[in-house]
Amino acid sequence: MTGRIGSGDEIGQDPVRAKSLGEIQAQLGKKVELPSPPAIVVRILEAVQDDDSCFAELGRIIAADPSLTTRLLRVANSSLYGFSGRVKTIENAIAILGINALKNIALSFIIVHRLQRRDNGLFDFEGFWKRSVTTAVAAKTLAPLLAYDSDDIFISGLLLDMGILVFHQCCTDLYLEVLSRKNATDLPTHVVEREILGVCHAELGGALLKEWGLPKSIYLPLFYHHRPKDAPEDYRLSVDILAAACRVSAVYHNGQSRSHWTEVCRLLQDGYGITEQQVRDAVDSVAVHAGEILGFFDLPADQMRPLSELLQEANQELGKLNCGYEQLVMDLKQAKNESRKYVDKLIEVNRKYRELAYRDELTGLFNSRYFQELMDKELARSQRYQHSLGLLFFDIDLFKEINDNFGHLAGDQVLRRVADKIKQTMRTSDIVVRYGGDEFAIIMPEILVSGLKVFAERLRRSIEAMVVAVDQGEVQVTVSIGGAIYTSRNPEIDKGDMLSAADKALYQVKHSGRNRFIVVEL
Repeated sequence: MTGRIGSGDEIGQDPVRAKSLGEIQAQLGKKVELPSPPAIVVRILEAVQDDDSCFAELGRIIAADPSLTTRLLRVANSSLYGFSGRVKTIENAIAILGINALKNIALSFIIVHRLQRRDNGLFDFEGFWKRSVTTAVAAKTLAPLLAYDSDDIFISGLLLDMGILVFHQCCTDLYLEVLSRKNATDLPTHVVEREILGVCHAELGGALLKEWGLPKSIYLPLFYHHRPKDAPEDYRLSVDILAAACRVSAVYHNGQSRSHWTEVCRLLQDGYGITEQQVRDAVDSVAVHAGEILGFFDLPADQMRPLSELLQEANQELGKLNCGYEQLVMDLKQAKNESRKYVDKLIEVNRKYRELAYRDELTGLFNSRYFQELMDKELARSQRYQHSLGLLFFDIDLFKEINDNFGHLAGDQVLRRVADKIKQTMRTSDIVVRYGGDEFAIIMPEILVSGLKVFAERLRRSIEAMVVAVDQGEVQVTVSIGGAIYTSRNPEIDKGDMLSAADKALYQVKHSGRNRFIVVEL
């Protein structure tokens, strides 16, 4: 008997094409830096493409990392694979498990490690990865019941929600808004993500894995797991397995075990004719296997309680609910309101913190700290996509004389007016900072040499034509500008090279008359 799990997506019923990472990057904004693949991932994927040497090359790559080798052998000998004690070397693992299974286990450890960054405490990394590992184990456990034979389902389950993690790390403020909106409306997370970010975590995760070079059998089920009706026919079964596996993980980690268990039974029994006893046995075995695998990912291997115990506890809670339904509803509503206030407060505090950390109080521009962080990201992005990147340094000519003749309050007024003029002149994609004192800098992504020179001249003229009213009269100022542009011809250029080149150009202007500009190419 065959069937279908899932009910599609609320947003649109037309088939959905898997977006590229470039399209998603454009939707999120150019200043959002998405993670690049670890070098070892690239090497592994390149190795398995060569049929003649992939066995030996994959073995060499893995064996070069003792920690990865140990983890792989522990997984290969785990109860999940059923080869207890028989797999003693990487060569044994390749021979017994097969090259695809070994590749996927290796990639699982590497990618999880790549994404396990620590943050400010607003994200539960441990809980996230516990749910993810359990989903992966559940997917591999359920696959034989649905006659699905592929080693890729484990890594698809493991990385099913990686887009949530990437969102939180790359656009923290916006994602806190997503969480607040979700709490306030009870809408599904992926729906709120599309409302606020224009793209959901499934689309981001799928596009990222595609960009990293992983096969369709891994990233397409992940991409469509919130749009099952739109999945290509060849991938619908794997999408269904992931949907059921996600519910199984929720049985053990998300509370309300009875409702999740009921949904798992409905999905597998109605969709594929699996008996309740088969489902129960599979879900019970997930607890055993997941508890073991969690330890391999350096996660607390807490013993998961048997399904029967969870359901008994759920029944007891249901009895309490029937006895005091109205009070529980009131308590739940109050707790939800408190939670919503807490998330909103976190968003506001985080926004204010970022403003204090990255804004110059006098001019309202970004400060040098923000400049240093953003310059690293923009140059890395330019080098990755082979785009140009412009940088301008400039300061106000003879600014000390303004302070000496008119006072520091007049000097502050001049700085504010210059900052306003820069903001009026620059493109929306540019980033201007007050570098320090009377020095400013502008980062200009994807600009040609000719465009950078035209902008520098326009900026120079607009400031030269400006008259600043101060208490003792009027002040006219000029600026000297030094610029550097990375044209992607030399991938060895780093941030220090660009800053040094722009600074030297500014120094030349200062010693050749001021009120002009020099731009150099790198």
